[in-house]
Amino acid sequence: MPDFKSTFTDEVRRVAKKEAKALNEIITAQGKTIKALTKRVAELEKKAGAVAPVVEKVEPTDVLIPAKTRKARFSPKTIAKLRKKYGISQKALASILGVTQFTVSHWEIGKNRPFDKQVAAISALVKLPKRKFYALLAEKAPEEFATIKAKKDKKAAKKPAKIAKPAKATKPAKKAKAPKATKTVAVPAPAVVTDKVITVKT
Repeated sequence: MPDFKSTFTDEVRRVAKKEAKALNEIITAQGKTIKALTKRVAELEKKAGAVAPVVEKVEPTDVLIPAKTRKARFSPKTIAKLRKKYGISQKALASILGVTQFTVSHWEIGKNRPFDKQVAAISALVKLPKRKFYALLAEKAPEEFATIKAKKDKKAAKKPAKIAKPAKATKPAKKAKAPKATKTVAVPAPAVVTDKVITVKT
């Protein structure tokens, strides 16, 4: 009768080798798949890099940043008020300031604080007249400017035209009053005294 212990051990080894071999085949197949996917990703990244437009870094306009800047106060509400005042998006404001939309978003929610030069630029934008601001917007974010202009034109077209009021009738000129007639009053002349007789001139 064969030894049960040795028979059981041999069977376990045989099954273990079989499972290990199957597992190695799976690992090898997955390794090949990963290698093929890695190669494919590299090819796609290369193609995407060739197709993607070159984005130039936009520096903040010199007119917005004074030569000497000091520690300026900044509030996240300033960003929100500025965007609301001109009706612009975070992306458009980012284009004007030469930063990313992500950065402007963090400023507005108070997660980050802009540098002193950027705070000075934001303060200058707040004080900038609307005409100059929109000229700057047209230069840095032409698409946003075109959208805002189209909305304003559409809104202006909906307003009814003002009816000109009729001119008021002019009143006839007043007649010049004739000068009043002056009355001549005879005033008796003063008496002249002589030696003998007093005469009165009339």
